[in-house]
Amino acid sequence: MDIEVPRPDGSLGLLYLAGALRDHGIEVKVLDASVGSDEDSLDDTFYRRVKQPNGLTRIGMTPDRIRDFVANGNYNIVGISSIFTPQTRMVIETARAIKKADPRVLVISGGVNAQALASRLLATGAIDLITNTESEKLIVQIVRAWQQGDDFSSLAAVTRLTDEKLIRSPVAPSTTYDDLDCLPYPAWDLLPFAKYEIMNAPHGSITPGKVRRYAPIMTSRGCPFRCAYCHISEERSLAGPRGNIGLLRLKSIDRVMMEINHLRSLNVTHLFIEDDSLLAKKARVTDLFRRIAGMGMKISNVNGVNLVHFGIRTSDGCLTPDRKYLELMKAAGFDEIVFPVESGNQRILDTYASSKLNLEQFNVLELVRAATNVGIVCPVNMMIGFPDETENEMLQSVALAKQLVEAGAAYVSFFIPIPFPGSQLFTQAIAGGYLSEDFDPDEMNWKNASMKNTTVPPERIIEIRNWAWDTVNTDAYKRGRIEREIRSRSAQ
Repeated sequence: MDIEVPRPDGSLGLLYLAGALRDHGIEVKVLDASVGSDEDSLDDTFYRRVKQPNGLTRIGMTPDRIRDFVANGNYNIVGISSIFTPQTRMVIETARAIKKADPRVLVISGGVNAQALASRLLATGAIDLITNTESEKLIVQIVRAWQQGDDFSSLAAVTRLTDEKLIRSPVAPSTTYDDLDCLPYPAWDLLPFAKYEIMNAPHGSITPGKVRRYAPIMTSRGCPFRCAYCHISEERSLAGPRGNIGLLRLKSIDRVMMEINHLRSLNVTHLFIEDDSLLAKKARVTDLFRRIAGMGMKISNVNGVNLVHFGIRTSDGCLTPDRKYLELMKAAGFDEIVFPVESGNQRILDTYASSKLNLEQFNVLELVRAATNVGIVCPVNMMIGFPDETENEMLQSVALAKQLVEAGAAYVSFFIPIPFPGSQLFTQAIAGGYLSEDFDPDEMNWKNASMKNTTVPPERIIEIRNWAWDTVNTDAYKRGRIEREIRSRSAQ
């Protein structure tokens, strides 16, 4: 969106796949198309902004430039990550550009969006194969099958079109890793660090004028919760289409420290932790934070936390903020953590957010005060507009959000729930008539109410969201966002 800070990709998923391929002697290159190759200037890629029909702004290499890159590189196989639904059209455009470069190139796509929309992607004829799950083992099997002229029919966990019929082979237990210490090392050295440093737009907090080298890292996979709006809600069963990859699995701290030491050898100073639920095992994470703090490394930010993990149990069964834990996080480099409060209504939290937060047992206002007091900036995320959510329930979220800002939260972002393909909410939305089966992926961004026939009409949900943002946030914060939006638009 116009008001968002563009970030380079630095996709950890692709780095794991590249590492797996190199471990088996297969030549591989990683292309972050948002910044381009060594031959591409940032003016022609990252700073090139083109407004799309859906209101989003597109940056990065043009399809023609991607076509030329593939043609000049003489690549045999190209894999495209498809995680975010609003980028579906871009994935298809990229695949078509690759086929224009050489129709013989095997084009693979993976990621939760590709897996959920496999029939759409394969029907274009530009994508040959979809991987159905985590693919560190699978990508090597695909390359070996291609080398032998195999038609991939013997592989588990892939989807393909044969005679216009969709063939989806199930995930085998041996396809993924139960022991994450056995994962290949991500190929971080293939990232365009020099370009990232020029842009100084890392994932996490930004220090103007201070160049720092950052890299993504993951200490665990999965989550102990099963929120309906998250892809993990459909990834907690061996019988599911993607296997049980949503189950919480942990790397040993020794393995994590080995990875961090490797990153130090690449002159990385800041880490962005990609875990979906980093704090799930407090003793483990406490050990990790202490070791990181002792190394002089800094944590830029974290992808996912759950608020209950910031608390300690009291004698009456409630939770109170764990101040020592917050202080340790601050010492480890956590200057900012987004708090996913999600809703001010307990029914909504129970129905859609796994009952992972009990508002009567854990006073989130006290948590915000404690975090702010130790020097951690804590913005808050709220969601309003679930299919059966009433207007009164939405207003309860707005009221709590106002109190959170008064307690010290830097700002509150209000998101309209989006039934992203691959989530339980998507399945519910299709079954309940809240979403048409021929939905437009382009419209699935956080500015839109993409569901219809909801208890509160979508137009009214948007009105409430806009009013809530304007009512809850401070004038100083709103001025800063408006100024940033103006700067962003003037640069286009």
